[in-house]
Amino acid sequence: RRTPPRTLVHAAVAASEAASRTRRRVNMRALPVMRAATSAMLFRTLAHTRLLEPSSRLLASNIRVGHATSALPAKAFARVGHIHANAMQGSDALHGVKIVPLPEERYVGGRPFPLTLSPDSSVEGMELTSWGKANSRLLVQLMCSHGAVLLRGWKAGATAENFSEFVRGLGLETFGMGCSAAPRTNVAPAVFTANEAPPSELIPFHHEMAQCDERPAFIMFFCEKEAAAGGATPIIPSDEVAMYLRARHPAVAAKLAEHGVRYVRVMPSENDLSSPIGKSWRVAFEASNEAEAEAAMKRDGTSWEWLAGGDLRTVSKPMPALVTEPRRGKEVFFNSVIAAMQGWKDSRNDPKKAIILGDGSPLTADEIAALEDVAEMMHRSRIAFKWQQGDILLLDNAAVMHSRETFTPPRRVLASLWGPPDDRRGRSARASSGGNGNTHPNGGASVPMLRLKSHDRLPAVGFGLWKTPRDVCADAVVAAISAGYRHLDCACDYGNEAQVGEGIRRAIDEGLVRREELWVTSKLWNTYHSAEHVEMACRKSLSDLQLDYVDLYLVHFPFATRYVPFEARYPPEWIYDPDAPVPQLELVPVPLHETWRAMEALVGKGLARNIGMCNVGCQTLRDMMTYAAIPPAVLQVELHVYNQQPNLLRFCRENGIVVTGFSPLGAPSYFELGMATQSESALDNAVIQRIADKHGKTPAQVLLAWGVQRGCAVIPKSTVEARIRENLNVCSFTLDEADLKDIADLDQGRRFNDPAEFAQGMGPLGTFLPIYD
Repeated sequence: RRTPPRTLVHAAVAASEAASRTRRRVNMRALPVMRAATSAMLFRTLAHTRLLEPSSRLLASNIRVGHATSALPAKAFARVGHIHANAMQGSDALHGVKIVPLPEERYVGGRPFPLTLSPDSSVEGMELTSWGKANSRLLVQLMCSHGAVLLRGWKAGATAENFSEFVRGLGLETFGMGCSAAPRTNVAPAVFTANEAPPSELIPFHHEMAQCDERPAFIMFFCEKEAAAGGATPIIPSDEVAMYLRARHPAVAAKLAEHGVRYVRVMPSENDLSSPIGKSWRVAFEASNEAEAEAAMKRDGTSWEWLAGGDLRTVSKPMPALVTEPRRGKEVFFNSVIAAMQGWKDSRNDPKKAIILGDGSPLTADEIAALEDVAEMMHRSRIAFKWQQGDILLLDNAAVMHSRETFTPPRRVLASLWGPPDDRRGRSARASSGGNGNTHPNGGASVPMLRLKSHDRLPAVGFGLWKTPRDVCADAVVAAISAGYRHLDCACDYGNEAQVGEGIRRAIDEGLVRREELWVTSKLWNTYHSAEHVEMACRKSLSDLQLDYVDLYLVHFPFATRYVPFEARYPPEWIYDPDAPVPQLELVPVPLHETWRAMEALVGKGLARNIGMCNVGCQTLRDMMTYAAIPPAVLQVELHVYNQQPNLLRFCRENGIVVTGFSPLGAPSYFELGMATQSESALDNAVIQRIADKHGKTPAQVLLAWGVQRGCAVIPKSTVEARIRENLNVCSFTLDEADLKDIADLDQGRRFNDPAEFAQGMGPLGTFLPIYD
């Protein structure tokens, strides 16, 4: 109490620095203890002082005691995020807008939260609706990568009707307000009052409609008129809440994760606008009488009891409380538990009885106290900015919780709910797989659909086109689509995109498939890494493929080679000038961040729905995420039983990056290239053959099923129709734990496709080109 706070901060930092200086002179086993003590000291100091600006103080509060951490001075915490924002500012994707620092913002995973965008001089006077429609794909990507995007400063057209036009132009699936607990009024197409609860009522943190079977992917708010005082819409990343619950109250977290929760609510027969949860059961269930309401509740798995006066007491089926968000790989506090415990109160409802566990048991006093502590943490860590007229806040509902503070009228904030991007491939998947959208029926087998951050779905089994001869390529594509493949993996360097395009066009013309049902990947070759060449290269691939856009565009390798014009040679391959006296591979100094910014611009222009990388590791991805406005959505790398890369897969899973494994069968593709021997074929491995016999499958099917069960996409290739069909049918069986353990023991870290090896054979002098070391 007597020591000045600044002295405590400096002491904590000095302690950390001293530990670093003595690292080589102490028992390494003692380091975690030293680090934990230093972290605890810094945590206590920062959390109990008011030295730091709000964003820095909140960052400091995220230090977890017992984990190694760098003890940074206060200003350094704030500086980290601004470095990222400045790097993003140069992105070609952010055309017409500038990133504006928000005083209340903080940095989550090194990214501004919320990301605040304002128009720059190039679009001054343009209505937001026009800019939004032209940049709809970019906005969706930014929502998904940042969680929250605030649009501020668009003065033209700041009305409910313009907001309606803006949100309807983003290309998202429509979503109704039916399951919302609050009474709402429709004021424009797809636009409703945010909540008509009285200004004196606090609306606690929640995910929108988390108590429902169907939840919106996005929720968007528009400030038509700011409050005289108060009235903020605070936000918080849901994974931070889950992390806090796990760290502080592990037993409660485990119970919620195991059982889930049930929501208990009494609904009136008519809307009660004096209550924050006053929506009537007639509106909630779209029922005109009790029989229709009962039929709807029976379909939903809701139990009920009719009360005096026409009120209805409902108990939901068990709903999740802690879940791993599939697009990010992070656990989130996805529920309305705090909102129910604190906000579901009116003349009919007691918030203390609003939540029971999924097994039907009531919450204990200790469990209630733990959740109240979580609510306090949410209040401390919230981002609450003052609304300005015309503001639009875009939230990824799966990642971000929101609330509403009390206010002094007038205040009018409108809301709009939306599903994922309007992706007819995704919709057909949901319709054909019982509603979850996670599988797609291909050739009689259900193929998992891997969700990207953008909500797009990548079929987990694709058709690879590397080394497919041009003279049979179009026929192979038609055969693959006819067999049920909906994922085609192409590249400029494969030299057959024109033939792939011919096959796609034939399949469409024959009625085998629609364009929107296909997932087509292409790749940027090394010669086109300079910013002025990226779009040109993408458009060349699109022209050859006879497409308007690709679903995914990948940077093929993380290095640049000397530019070769299309008219000189296409595809340009590896050697700059094969006719030179000394032909060789010529590297050029183009930084990856320059290439990536041009890749991001492809998303904004609608040429690529998603972008990603090939042939890089964790550190390259980690570095990219410090400057990327749109982080890599997919990583494609060599993955097979002899090169399993578990650490890379974990890194990608924890950072929301989907992984595609090329060469999933291992060595066979490299025999004719002299890059592998027959003895290295996993198809002949005794363990794989034994597992194949056990399941009545081929060794190839076992290898592909193993890749899919790891949560990856696989892209086998063949020109033999029987094998094309066989390779697709890999999800009709499951490898058990014993199988997976035996396969894990086969890992050798063996790469067949390694530039450090094969580039040394290019040209008379060769080039040593390591990228994995």
